[in-house]
Amino acid sequence: MSFFFTGKFQRLLNAPFGSLLIGIAALSSHVVQAQTMSTDRTLIQNVHLIGTEKPASGLFDVLLENGKIVGIQSATNKSKPQAGRKIDGKRQYLIPGLIDAHVHLDGVPGYISEDNPSTADTAMVLEARNQMPRSYAYFGFTTVLDLTGDADFIAKWNQEAIAPRAFFCAPVTIPNGYPASWMDKDLQFQVPAAKMMLFDQAQPNVYPSNFVVEQHSPAAVVQAAKQAGASCIKVFYETGFGPKKNLPVPSIELIRAVVKEAHQSNLPVYLHGNSQSAYEFALQSGVDTLVHGLWHETKNVDATVNQTRLKQMAQEIKHAGISVQPTMQVLYGEQEETNPAFFQHPYVADAIPASLMQWYQSEKGQWMKNILTEEVATVAMPPAAMYQAISKMYQKPLTTVRQMMAHLHREGARLQFGSDTPSGPFYTQFPGMNGRWEMDRWLEAGMNLSELFQAMTIENARALGLQEHIGSIAVGKQADLLLLEKNPLEDIKAYDQIRWVILRGVAVERTKLSARQPKILP
Repeated sequence: MSFFFTGKFQRLLNAPFGSLLIGIAALSSHVVQAQTMSTDRTLIQNVHLIGTEKPASGLFDVLLENGKIVGIQSATNKSKPQAGRKIDGKRQYLIPGLIDAHVHLDGVPGYISEDNPSTADTAMVLEARNQMPRSYAYFGFTTVLDLTGDADFIAKWNQEAIAPRAFFCAPVTIPNGYPASWMDKDLQFQVPAAKMMLFDQAQPNVYPSNFVVEQHSPAAVVQAAKQAGASCIKVFYETGFGPKKNLPVPSIELIRAVVKEAHQSNLPVYLHGNSQSAYEFALQSGVDTLVHGLWHETKNVDATVNQTRLKQMAQEIKHAGISVQPTMQVLYGEQEETNPAFFQHPYVADAIPASLMQWYQSEKGQWMKNILTEEVATVAMPPAAMYQAISKMYQKPLTTVRQMMAHLHREGARLQFGSDTPSGPFYTQFPGMNGRWEMDRWLEAGMNLSELFQAMTIENARALGLQEHIGSIAVGKQADLLLLEKNPLEDIKAYDQIRWVILRGVAVERTKLSARQPKILP
């Protein structure tokens, strides 16, 4: 196979945004009655609680006010708190909202246009942008981490009434490396994110005359990221794919210096890398999280030798305390671009507006599928045969990532939930549904429902430093919640039977978030 589209070249070098929430009140016991009174309250009654800080059996009433959980009491308590709105939970399951720790929020996945898009396209794109936050919420995601976010765009995102709360990593790059390589050689120094570009001693002659070296040291770049409000630093180890190969990568010493400065500023460091060499780099440089699974083994090495090394690496990753995001759905999403039955899946119509679905199936909208199929055949093939051929092409990296995930799981390494939505210009990786499919990939790889639930809630909250605010159900925490018909610790389909989505205390019926019913929400 020539390449896999694993890059974010629709969002090449974006600036970071957002400081973490602070100042939430100290937590109380999980069974407590709040003493404050307000008419602006929501009471969710008769629910089972999943994801509390202490075991909670029986049925409970949960009181929300001003975006927080302010009271939890047994449903048998005859003294009910006053509330302006009451929701009968009907013995269903109230859980914390889900957290996707790897997304890219700007841009409509897979959409391209001429310089002057038609009026119809303008309306379609606006509808799609309005729907995308709702699609995340429809599938239960109430918090997201954009790993290459633009500050201005994300500030607007967080002003939306119905949208998951977003946090950001600052992308720290080197010239001509990934992802700067997707830009013109001069433009990469002119975009706002160039402020976070490192001075690379291996390329001393590529910088423009106005480039001030002192402003691009690890210390200066990390300080700039912190001042911009970044929640984390993202670095890259990517030698290239497709038309961009043999890209420069940063030295171990340079990234070690970034890690040192970032940790002094309480910023974790995330590494883009999906190869065996990238995993070795992570171990040597001391980063906190690998944001892709290991898809590509070292080439031209005996398979037995590779497998032995991967098992050893899993042990070393565990001992180093490095987290790993497998992002297996990335590969599935790429191959599904050629699936002739893709648009018949029931998730699709709930996530993607009808006008955009229609465009995706047009000649213009099939542009990425055509690029992928060029890698397989030079002559026309029936759609089903082409899909089969593409799927076969992806089996090797899928087998590799499953094996490495199994090694990491067996060793007890931290597996962090992130979907990489979208990993590139793929309509098959649309917001919300892509994360839902990543859940399925985890189970197929051997994780159990409890491990998946923990990864999507409290463990991701800890990874973001937000465990005091989100990730579990407790008095004082932010009211990001889901009401499900089934217990998610017993059935993965529980995530398909969400009835209410509560975003910072605002309860919305899930059906109103569907792309099938685009409308202005209260």
